[in-house]
Amino acid sequence: MIGRKKGPCECCQSATAFVQEGECNVSYADVKLEEKSRQASAPYFSGSRDGRLWRLCLRLVNPQTTEVGNVKKILVLLSCAASAAGITSARAADAIIIAEPEPVEYVRVCDAYGAGFFYIPGTETCLQISGYVYYQIGAESRDAGDTPPLTFHPGDPVTEGFYKTVRARLNFDARSQTEWGLLRSFIRLEANWNGVGDGPAVFDQAYLELGGLRMGYTESAWTRTQGGGVSNFPGSHSWSGLGYGYQQRAQVSYTFRGGPGYYGTVSLEDDALAGDGYLPDVVVKAGVNQGWGGAWAQFGYDESFLGTDGWAAKLGLHVNMPNMPGSSLRLIGTYANNANIYSTGQFDAISAEWSALASYNHQFNEQLGISVAGHYYSNLHAGLVTTGIDAFAAEISTVWMPVENFEVRGELAHSKIENLGGTTSGFLRFTRYF
Repeated sequence: MIGRKKGPCECCQSATAFVQEGECNVSYADVKLEEKSRQASAPYFSGSRDGRLWRLCLRLVNPQTTEVGNVKKILVLLSCAASAAGITSARAADAIIIAEPEPVEYVRVCDAYGAGFFYIPGTETCLQISGYVYYQIGAESRDAGDTPPLTFHPGDPVTEGFYKTVRARLNFDARSQTEWGLLRSFIRLEANWNGVGDGPAVFDQAYLELGGLRMGYTESAWTRTQGGGVSNFPGSHSWSGLGYGYQQRAQVSYTFRGGPGYYGTVSLEDDALAGDGYLPDVVVKAGVNQGWGGAWAQFGYDESFLGTDGWAAKLGLHVNMPNMPGSSLRLIGTYANNANIYSTGQFDAISAEWSALASYNHQFNEQLGISVAGHYYSNLHAGLVTTGIDAFAAEISTVWMPVENFEVRGELAHSKIENLGGTTSGFLRFTRYF
């Protein structure tokens, strides 16, 4: 059926009809074509005015539509194509363009130098941030006449008694490999509170290394060197070391490496004291570190101490106990020609011509270790002269780590100078490492 003269045309209920003189001039084929067109264009136009125009164009160019001539059909087709292009362009202009997300560069772990290092993004430099916070309560007791005292856990600088200390330390360690060896820079910040006001934060150490070269401000080579191993901090197993001349120096040093485990260091150091500023102090050290332990010899020349020069020499032996992981024995001997910075003094100016130290640490397990040590001093110095007076010191130290990175440390030391009273000191410390 093509259509009906009067009344609504059935096909017009579902299509847009081309009505002439009240007739519904739409064939059944036109209706099906329009239905297909509407279904095809629905996702794009959803019944909008643009959609109705598009469907009308399709019906007019239908070969079965006779009311429009071929020339007109061509013109209508071109017009519809232009209209569709305009609609598409307008909709494209209104579209929101979402930029592709840029790739995220995640922090990479750098395991070449041990735990805690990571690559600084965009570089091949590895950085480690570490440190600790501790709280310590200690006490010191001096017998009558013990002046000056031989002390290893100094408390109140004026009076004896209890004291409390809080320390925060932060380390920044940056490393990378070069054709000249390891390139390293190290910065250490530290703040100490001793019961009086806020504790000031200071740059406690800062130095750089390239291969065996070290330049900056850090522990003297007398105390610590590259590759020093067991010879570093050459005192007892305790925190204080029971006196070995600990100090920090601005320095330029170079460490030579040999195999297996052999090393040697030469260091030029600023004594930061009055004297000939153009002449540095000199430290020379050589030793070996192997599976059984290590041995070393060191020499220090002090250009100016109390108005004159002096020197000291030290020999050390460290033996790891067989079948007892973590347990070791240390034997250290020191000679000083007069009072100087490289002698055995630590927290005071007391030093001796000769001294001998023995220390043993027993590691019961990974959590608990106890060490005992004794230090004998012969012919103490008083300024630039020897006194003929001897002294001794003994200590016990306990380290307990109940959980990872948390340490409980207790130390107790007693010292006595001949013909004087004794001094007893100790502390209990809680440390969180990170």
